[in-house]
Formats: sequence, structure tokens, C-alpha cells
Amino acid sequence: MAESETNLSAKITYPLGAATRLTGLSAEVLRAWERRYGAVQPPRTPGGTRRYRPQDLERLRLLKAAVDAGHRIGEVARLDDAELRQRASANRETDNQHLEQTLAALKELNSTEAQRLLASQLSALGPVRFANDFALPLVREIGERWETGRMSIASEHLASGLLRAMLGSALQPNALSLMGPRIVFATPSGERHELGLQMAALTAMGAGAAPIYLTAELPVEELIDAVERTRASALALSLITIDRNAAAKTIAALRAGIAPEVQLWVGGAAAAELAPIEGVECIQSLEAFEGRVVRLGFEKN
Repeated sequence: MAESETNLSAKITYPLGAATRLTGLSAEVLRAWERRYGAVQPPRTPGGTRRYRPQDLERLRLLKAAVDAGHRIGEVARLDDAELRQRASANRETDNQHLEQTLAALKELNSTEAQRLLASQLSALGPVRFANDFALPLVREIGERWETGRMSIASEHLASGLLRAMLGSALQPNALSLMGPRIVFATPSGERHELGLQMAALTAMGAGAAPIYLTAELPVEELIDAVERTRASALALSLITIDRNAAAKTIAALRAGIAPEVQLWVGGAAAAELAPIEGVECIQSLEAFEGRVVRLGFEKN
């Protein structure tokens, strides 16, 4: 049966190349932080090769965020993870201001201002960070406000339309990602929501993969054909509101229809409700998905 994300993460380690991609730090900086400041102490293989654990990568991300905010590495390297998170939360106040401004524009149906604010954040953060650090929190907040009556359906539809267009325009593979493993992204028949899928495709592109984005509501036969024709290494599906039984039947048919060596990944609210299916991985965060894509790239090389 498929292992849970928690159990898998306890066993996973990453080589230096994967660590640089997942943290945004160069190999030279990473080695210097380890040697001079003891930023992390990754275990080594019997041959002396560094292997970074998920907790090592998390600490390196926290340190990078502190340095990017203007702190000296020599100062913050001595802090524990809790203190680093406190500093990171203080830096998020500015991000929250941008989020509130965007929500206000959407509530007033001010399309021009909302688009300007979204474009500003996309430019400042880059596609991957925009998806993970801004678009995802924005979508969650919109959903919560809609459910509690603080945002209209019209505002929610405006936000969805703007985000789909912006994320779609950002989904342009670069030369590096085109050399990476091919991953087909889609939702199956009965699943119309695709914003999370777009964010996952952007994350995969940033992690060095070549996303093949097929949008929403594709029949099983079309998905199997797409995987075969593109020679994809993985099929990634987003499951949000689809009926649980229909989702389980679709996933089982896909697993039986695609080659055993092709990875089958599912994510989203409905995916978390599925019983484990052999040969299927349930991945519940963009951060975990990024790590899985990087691992796929190293497995293929």
C-alpha cells in the first residue's frame, strides 16, 4: 500500500544538488554556512557524501529568509528554529498587507486594481514563490470569507478568473525545466477546480521538471493516452470536490492503465479522504510536492 507523506519524509534524504534547488542557496553558500557557522549538520554516506534531511532543508530555508530580510548569517545561525520562525513571522506582516489590499480590491470588484496587485506580487516573488506564498494563502482566505458570507460569489469568481490567467501565463517552461522529467497535470472527469493544479505545475517547473498542463476534466482514456504519448514520468492529479467513490474508481483505473514505472500522484482536499491505493502517492502540500519532483529528477538521472 502507499505510504503516508509523514512516513515517507522520515526516510527521505537529498543530495547536495537537490538541497540547493529546494532551498535556493548555491552549493558554495551552503557549504560555507555549514563549515563556518554550523548552520546544519547533515549526515554523510559511508563515502563521505552529504545527505540532507527534510529538517535540514527547513532550517536552511528559515536561515535564507532571515538573511534575505537583512540579518547577518553569523547572527542568525546561532538561533534555534523557533526563534527563526518568530523572525520570519514578523517579516510576513508586509506580505499580509499585500494580501489584505488584494482582498479589498476583489471585494469591491475592482478588477484593474486587483490585477495590478497580483501582477506586482508575481513580479516581486517569481512564479514559484507567488504560487506558494501568495496565491495559495489568497485562495484559502477567499474560500473562508465566502463560506462565512464576507465575500460575494462574484468576488470569488473574479479572483479565480484573474488567478487562472496569471498562473497560466507564468507557466512557460524554461530551458532547464524542458530537460527535466515530464509530468502530466490534469483533473479527472467530475473535477472542475484547477487553481491548485496550476500552482502544482508551477512548483514542478521551478523544481526542474517539464510540466505538461492539460487543464480540467479529462476522461481516464485521455489521461492514459496523454501519459503514453508524452512519455511522462509522472501523472499529477488535483482532487478537490469530486465524489470520493468516483475519485477512487478513477484513480484505480488510471493506476491499472498506465505503465508501472510511471508515478501517479494525487493532491487536494478530496485526495486526503481516499483510502490508500497501491502505487499511488498522496501529496498534501506544495512544499512536499516540490521535494517529490526534485527526487524524481534525481531518480531519472
